Amino acid sequence: MHMARSTKATHAPEMKIPSTRRSAFRPITEAELDVALRELSSGTAPGDDEIHCEELKQLGRVSRRCFLRLFNCSLRTGQVQAKWRHGIIVPLLKPNKPANSMASFRPVTLTSALCKLMERIVARRVRDCIEDKLEPQQAGLRPARSTLDTLMQVTSAVRRRKDGTKTADVFIDYARAFDSVDHGCIVKALLPFGVGKHLVAWIAYFLKERTAQVRVNNVLSEDIWLTRGVPQGSVLGPLPFIVTVDSLSKRPNCIHGLQHGFFSGDLTIVCTSADLSEIQQTIQKGLDCITHWLAEYYMEVLAEKTEYTLFGTRETNLLSLKVGETALKEERTPTLLCLTKQPHKGLRKHVLCMKAAASTRLMQLRAVASPEWGPDREKLRPFYLALVQAKMCYGVSSWWFDTSLSARERLERVQAQAEHSLAGAPKAANREDALCEARLKPINEVAHRRALEYYPRLKAKGPAHAKVADSIFPSEHPIYIRLANVQHLYSIIDSTEKPHDAKVLQWARRVHFNATALGSLKADAPEKDKKVHTMRRVQRFSDFDYQVWADGSVVLSVSSGAGALVYPKDGRREVAVLGAGSLACSHRAECVAMEAGLNRLVDVIELSKTPRTRVPAFTDSLSLSMALSAGHEVVDGAMLRRIWDLSLHIVRLRASVNFQFVFAHCGVPRNEAAYKAAERGNTKPQSYPAWICDMVTGVDRHVRNEMYRAFEEDRMPRTHRSVLLDHVQPAPKHTKADRLGESLLAQFRTGTSEHCGWLHRVLTRKADQLQCRWCSAQDAASDAAVEHPLVETVADSASAPDHGIVTRKGGPIICPLCNMVCSRRQAGVVQLVKIHGLKRDCALALTKKARRAALTYKSGYTCHVCGEDFARRGL
Repeated sequence: MHMARSTKATHAPEMKIPSTRRSAFRPITEAELDVALRELSSGTAPGDDEIHCEELKQLGRVSRRCFLRLFNCSLRTGQVQAKWRHGIIVPLLKPNKPANSMASFRPVTLTSALCKLMERIVARRVRDCIEDKLEPQQAGLRPARSTLDTLMQVTSAVRRRKDGTKTADVFIDYARAFDSVDHGCIVKALLPFGVGKHLVAWIAYFLKERTAQVRVNNVLSEDIWLTRGVPQGSVLGPLPFIVTVDSLSKRPNCIHGLQHGFFSGDLTIVCTSADLSEIQQTIQKGLDCITHWLAEYYMEVLAEKTEYTLFGTRETNLLSLKVGETALKEERTPTLLCLTKQPHKGLRKHVLCMKAAASTRLMQLRAVASPEWGPDREKLRPFYLALVQAKMCYGVSSWWFDTSLSARERLERVQAQAEHSLAGAPKAANREDALCEARLKPINEVAHRRALEYYPRLKAKGPAHAKVADSIFPSEHPIYIRLANVQHLYSIIDSTEKPHDAKVLQWARRVHFNATALGSLKADAPEKDKKVHTMRRVQRFSDFDYQVWADGSVVLSVSSGAGALVYPKDGRREVAVLGAGSLACSHRAECVAMEAGLNRLVDVIELSKTPRTRVPAFTDSLSLSMALSAGHEVVDGAMLRRIWDLSLHIVRLRASVNFQFVFAHCGVPRNEAAYKAAERGNTKPQSYPAWICDMVTGVDRHVRNEMYRAFEEDRMPRTHRSVLLDHVQPAPKHTKADRLGESLLAQFRTGTSEHCGWLHRVLTRKADQLQCRWCSAQDAASDAAVEHPLVETVADSASAPDHGIVTRKGGPIICPLCNMVCSRRQAGVVQLVKIHGLKRDCALALTKKARRAALTYKSGYTCHVCGEDFARRGL
């Protein structure tokens, strides 16, 4: 089947390779090769030459120059050697497909690692030419785009329909789209995008006369000649494909009332109307248009797998749609990019599928942790977010607002189970309390946040995407209410920008970064040590022509300031002070300060005309240094891009820029001067454009403050935890307790255990903050004992009776080895087996002779929070 569909159509003309005689040749630079080497994926299977990508990354300077000459010769002449055009096809079974059918396998091609390196260089140059010219409906195989774009476009059309109107969706399935695209059509499609003829010729020779072998169980087939299609699994293959189908994306735009969404080769056309005949006519016109295009490009549609769904009615077979002579069948619950839809309101089936998948992964997570043993909460939480919540909340911003309350409750129950597993609290704990203990957000808040992130990012991509954003989010969408709460804190949103093209890569090699901590010190190191190591690093640059110092100052949701100082080696310093915006975080304030400092530096260098200038730029923001060191080809934020542009402009002025990280507030004079300048910036106008992440964080902060305010004003129902702690804030992120200690803390704060082990002391609001709140020797107030009846207190520890040896299984005991108070004998056995490594028989014998636990005991104990040892005492 793969061989038949990869053979050129009999009526397709031969591919015409453009001539490169009169076109200018731009050679590949060392910087382009370095970037391509960095982007090579590690751990991938090698091609027929058995060269691994890890080996290429270790090449020295001489070897890299040899490969550079080879690549330039190949690009100049357009010749691609036969080994680069040979691949090994490995059939991979598609998920949830039967293994006894050839159509269930996806042919993945393993190509040469050297060819992959050359493909990355060519792909970057091609992407620079085509990215701005592609249709916004195409969301697949493009940077900063995902399946969410297509899901938003398609589901919003169904959501916007009014009462009495109906929406028809047609899900078009191609016959092996990647394997059947014609090579001549690819060359014809690349030229109108302005791609250089040398690149087009190289791509044509790369696709021409390709050969492949199929490998199954380490057995290779004979060579297969592929005269059409692009190799799946290659670096360059997706780009020619989306360029070719871009012309298909333009044709439905010419049909009135027809919308569409494109993700790679998955095309969905949508029509909404109250008149069924109008829907029938519009959809059929779109299908005919697509059929004609496919005939022109020598591709075909699998009519037997192409389906349609009519939303807004429970009746079936109301439409009669055809592709060619084949009638389309109606599917009541279609699946689009893993989103299962239904013709009436709600997404019950999709929610049930997500619940089942998330529950399976949650069971796997439970197998590695329990309240008594396993990783602590902060190690389990990322696994839950990546394995369980990521599956449960896939594309959640596109479908959450269409689900019913009962469907939402099903997903909230799954997260409630996860909360108890992460925090170690029993199921009887209140759901809100367990959320705080596990440091998680409700699914509803996750959906609102993701929708809030998506809306401004889409609008910032340009006018065409802004229209799509306004159509996806109508005026009655709930995110506008949240946006209105912080709109007074910013004027405009800072837009994203396209990455730099390959021409500036050579200049970027003269921008250096040092984002490592000085002397391997941590943030909590003594100030004296910080100052010593900072001054050593600064002293290395004392002979440089200029120094730039930048710092930021932030008052959350009120104001922020940015200050930058430019110190010439001989001359007067230059100061730049400005406001960074009311929503700015410390990282953003540092970015504004660095941008202002580099701007001032450009003016100084241009006036002085100093040849071969060397400039160190000092910042105490490690996040800024790491973000810039990722490279200008990765950075897409407008402000970080402007900092890179200024750095490249300084390089063009025959200067080198060296960004250096230093510790803050450790007594370095120039750093302190920059901070004072930043504090003055708090009084400046806060009209700087806001970042999208700052806006989203500001909305989250507003929601959190409203919740705290409602709690203080008694407008929120009080739970055991909120009464005990007198707040609704999440549990601390970092504690000194182990897994068992965290579980006991959660049980104590949620009131789900009368015997909280060693956490038998009263949590009082009068405790000294400098002391451990769990083992503080302060007496519990009488009102605290009344307020928290689950905790028993003893007035005089000296008069506390000795409870003797345990005579029943249900009583709390003291662990004979570590003085840990266990709720019962069974918990003591688990403690001795899991924590101390004893055998069960020995542990059972020890627990039978264990002392009965009370609020006071003779031998004392060790606090599992602060680690302090205590003698016999009580409250």
